[in-house]
Amino acid sequence: MAQTQPVKGNPWFAVGNKLGDRTLAQQMEGLDRLFAEVEGKTVLDVGCAEGLISIELAKSGADVHGYEIRTQAVKDAKAAAQRLKVDVSNRRHDDSTMVPGAVSFAETDANTFTPNIDYDIVIMLAVLHKLKNPTAACARIVAHALDLVVIRLPPEHAPTIIDDRSGNEPHHIGTTMEKCGFVLEHAACDGPFGEWVGYYRRVRA
Repeated sequence: MAQTQPVKGNPWFAVGNKLGDRTLAQQMEGLDRLFAEVEGKTVLDVGCAEGLISIELAKSGADVHGYEIRTQAVKDAKAAAQRLKVDVSNRRHDDSTMVPGAVSFAETDANTFTPNIDYDIVIMLAVLHKLKNPTAACARIVAHALDLVVIRLPPEHAPTIIDDRSGNEPHHIGTTMEKCGFVLEHAACDGPFGEWVGYYRRVRA
């Protein structure tokens, strides 16, 4: 039975026999536009949790680099990819060689993370509002997005984040994306539990 609300303290995803706060089917909500164009693209997944979205993107023909702060989640992500028979790449994450259908996972802190290479698509699902400085992190990360950025936020933070974890200061993600050269292509509260999902496209000269 699908859960109706997140369970605080549980892993983000239900993986194997571990109870998570939401199912893969719930996490896929609002991502149809993303999956429609990932084939043959490089994807950066910041805050990938137990890796199930990254794995699904790889199964759709993308080359995915997933980053997550929690050591156990990275281990679970690698194990899940092997169990689901997805190519688990051991490449360094500064290797820009395109490998369709591959996924790799590494540990990092999104508060300070700067990508080493550029990606066709960057996704940040339910992560920005948890950071100390969402504005700076967003700008630093999307500077390495060549085409599309997908951001998911709880509806109360869409798209301006005011959260006690970031000092209750307003962080205008929409304005930040515009300054970084992106236009909002589509937005709706169609993620799991009514979460806001925004699709930003880089403006072409």
